[in-house]
Amino acid sequence: MAVWRGLAIIGVTALYFRPLLCAQQPKEAAAQAVAGWKAYEEGRLQEAKALLERAVKLSPATADYQAALAEVEAKMDDPDGAIQHFKRAIALNAQILQRKGNDHEALQILRISHPKPELADLVHFTIGFSLFRLGNFGPAKSEFETLVDKPRFKASASFFLGNIAYTQGQFQEAEPYLAQAASLGNVGDNKAYNVYAYDYGLVLYKLGKFAEAADQFRASIAQYDRDPLPWMFLGRCEEQLGDYPEAISMLETSIRTDPTFQLSYYELARLQQRHGDAKRAAELFEKIGAMKKEEVNIEEERATKLKSTPTPR
Repeated sequence: MAVWRGLAIIGVTALYFRPLLCAQQPKEAAAQAVAGWKAYEEGRLQEAKALLERAVKLSPATADYQAALAEVEAKMDDPDGAIQHFKRAIALNAQILQRKGNDHEALQILRISHPKPELADLVHFTIGFSLFRLGNFGPAKSEFETLVDKPRFKASASFFLGNIAYTQGQFQEAEPYLAQAASLGNVGDNKAYNVYAYDYGLVLYKLGKFAEAADQFRASIAQYDRDPLPWMFLGRCEEQLGDYPEAISMLETSIRTDPTFQLSYYELARLQQRHGDAKRAAELFEKIGAMKKEEVNIEEERATKLKSTPTPR
């Protein structure tokens, strides 16, 4: 009975997943999907299934193709195949909603799904990601803990577990998770690695491990050097390590990277005044004007938040 309830959901929801058949998708996959859906509408089910299977193989992350194949399989009395592809479509559409910031809707979609084992990990991660962004750290932690030993999700689950611990002020607990994320995430095609390295550096900085933190900020900068924050924290680390000329150089780079980032101006002015050029310090203090202590504190609070941006992949 549960199988047929699942197929009924497919029939109702397929309206939302029909192939968009647009130029945004790879041309060959789109062509296969167009032909497959036409064959389905004309009752040529075996041909439709073969064409849509090719579309899914060519573009497995396109939810519309997965759902179209599910509808064909349901029509062919293949409930197992239909449910598998439909649930894959659900997970993919939830990720689209997440990219738009619609985490509540993403969770509503995911919670109607009871995936097969091969999809369970993806659904756990996607649910955990939305719960994390909504600030529901306890349930999010439970989702990520189910994945921390799974090879595909080990780096990203560790990253979010470290972020949860950091957000709750548990820096010692956060460190090994973020160390693992940075180590495993240091691969050529991981665009999120600069965030992994930055967040790990920030935890090390909070723990007073300034030399190790500096290494991580450099690793983050090596991948993406247009963010003023790692330059600023690298400057702070060098100051703590007693290399004041290098600290000043890093802070100068931070304000060149973002001339509007007042916290780096404040840090640089203070450092120039104590260990560098008094004239340059006066120029910098004039630029930031009467920046009040509470404003410095607000900027500091913003600066010490982890980036927490990697999305499900």
